[in-house]
Amino acid sequence: FELLLFDDDHRPSNCLLTHKIKREEAQNKATTPSTMMDNNKGQLAVALPSHQPMPLLTKLLFYGVLPIALPVVVSYKMLTDKSYRLTTTSLFSLVNGATKKPCTDEWYFQDVGLLQKLWSLPSAAAYIQKSADTADSSSDDDTPLLEYQVREGYCGSATQRCILKSLGYPSNSIPDQKGGESKPDLWCEHVKQIANESSHGGDDGIETTIVRGSDVTYEEFLSTLRQGLDNPNCRICCNYLRSALTGFEMTGLWKFHPLFFVIKLYGGHFSPILGMIEQDDKEEKDNPFIAIFDTNHKYKGAYFVPCRRLYDAVSSIDVGSKKSRAIILVEKKSV
Repeated sequence: FELLLFDDDHRPSNCLLTHKIKREEAQNKATTPSTMMDNNKGQLAVALPSHQPMPLLTKLLFYGVLPIALPVVVSYKMLTDKSYRLTTTSLFSLVNGATKKPCTDEWYFQDVGLLQKLWSLPSAAAYIQKSADTADSSSDDDTPLLEYQVREGYCGSATQRCILKSLGYPSNSIPDQKGGESKPDLWCEHVKQIANESSHGGDDGIETTIVRGSDVTYEEFLSTLRQGLDNPNCRICCNYLRSALTGFEMTGLWKFHPLFFVIKLYGGHFSPILGMIEQDDKEEKDNPFIAIFDTNHKYKGAYFVPCRRLYDAVSSIDVGSKKSRAIILVEKKSV
């Protein structure tokens, strides 16, 4: 129930495109990362997830129970809970503002030039180094360590796998994606447990630091990002309200679903942050572009958002925990 309410990824995978990519990968095993990016508008050739049908019980809940129950619950809370009403009003204002000027419509969002700069950064290159569990250790081929979530509600788990693989943990020792990683505290607890089990206690594990948007100033937020991205042993997970960047995205029949506004206002998302690129405009020197690899394949990989916009998205309140969202620094301890 919580996953349906607080994750904004209810979209099916494209099986035909998945099979096409797999065929192309099989035919081009010797393709270098630069070639993959040149042929993919600057994006890494990350395989699309295979289609995973929604379980019958979940489908009944999502299409039967929730469309009836949620409007009643939300209306009741709006009438009786002042704090909930103020939070919802604030979230609506944030998302509505993004609808008028979504990052997806800006030149920088997936600009090829910026993407080419991104993959030259050490913080992003860490996600395209050779996997620790590559069968052919003599091969010079680099393998993207990023992956998309295989179904809705799995963004937190997909982000864990991306980050752990980039820190050197073998892919086959990390559990498959699952749901349940919907809060920063729980996410940190589980990622540390996975790292410990993956290494069988053979290293010193990882440390996690939660930095909530509402607990820091913008300057502190920016400084934390810079320090984390400059540290070769650190990766950054971002828990944010994506609709604060993209708006309501009112396309297709989905916008008529009773849960549409609920998910857009309350639906948090997890993805890894790959890097930071300074803006050429001197007036924007304190507002660099932040690169996010969106674990939802609908967004086609990495994209850029101004840091101030991301700060607003991370500072948004999660109505479930009544805390703001956060960035999470994941640092591998030195042996």
